[in-house]
Amino acid sequence: MRLLVSLALTMSALAADPKLIVPVNGAPPVGPYSPGLDAGTYVYASGQGVRDSKSQMPEGIEAQTKQCIENVRVILDAAGLSLANVVSVQLYLSDLKNLPVVEKLYAAAFTSNPPRVTLGVARMPTDTTVEITVVAKRDAGVADRLYLPAVYGKTEKEAGAKLTAALKKAGLSAKNVLFANRYVVGGTAAGQVPVHALPAGASHAIFAIAAKAAPAGLALCEVVASDPKGTVEEQTTSAFGKLKACLEAKGMTLNNLVATNVYVDDINDFAKMNGVYATYFPTQKPTRTTVQPLPPAVPKGSLVRLSGVAAR
Repeated sequence: MRLLVSLALTMSALAADPKLIVPVNGAPPVGPYSPGLDAGTYVYASGQGVRDSKSQMPEGIEAQTKQCIENVRVILDAAGLSLANVVSVQLYLSDLKNLPVVEKLYAAAFTSNPPRVTLGVARMPTDTTVEITVVAKRDAGVADRLYLPAVYGKTEKEAGAKLTAALKKAGLSAKNVLFANRYVVGGTAAGQVPVHALPAGASHAIFAIAAKAAPAGLALCEVVASDPKGTVEEQTTSAFGKLKACLEAKGMTLNNLVATNVYVDDINDFAKMNGVYATYFPTQKPTRTTVQPLPPAVPKGSLVRLSGVAAR
């Protein structure tokens, strides 16, 4: 019987630094990011698509969804965890019409029903149809933050009211929100993440993290958009400048990043964006999720949006 082993390497002699997680039977990365990072209490996994360890895509949305979930599972397994440890999920679909099939398989795998946001996007790297990003928590760890299930609404006001109600139910308020990504169908305003579609015809969604007190050693930067001028390389640099400023204001640097989300205007610019992105992480790279939220804008505006989680 073949023994499948996983490689978990630490890229620093400092015990507090996150450990790199690379499952030998996982899907190979298609960009400059780490498959997973073990930050102690919390484990971060990069967005996983539907291709297998040989970069092959199975046929049909059912088989593709199963492979996507398996790609997530092997990363967590390499960290000594399982899908039951997941506390946060980002689920991306290239066609929300596939959600009923995906949902059935997802529910069977993620039996603990972790907080989740579901987003319809235009395209994803390698033309994957499903992508799942997770954060997992060790059972023995202290729950220093609360991941809230995404709230959806036909309007910004409706989504905001649902978030207020969810916070109140948890004994919290708006002042306890550490981080909130605000997704808007076709959105372009500052601080918004544009998406192609949301479930049940919603046009607004909010995915938030809250806490009674800000956890020590954690910094969360909500989405920042590049200046709407220049090439994709120049705009990637612009977005990183804003992300860096956000982190520095919270006592962190790019070296502390454990997870990023990259939203590109055109997935055809993926390689160009990656070329610049890689220069900011010469050693250990954060986990990452990359999607193209909408069809490319005409005329061109901001080509790159970034958000990030830093820990130490």
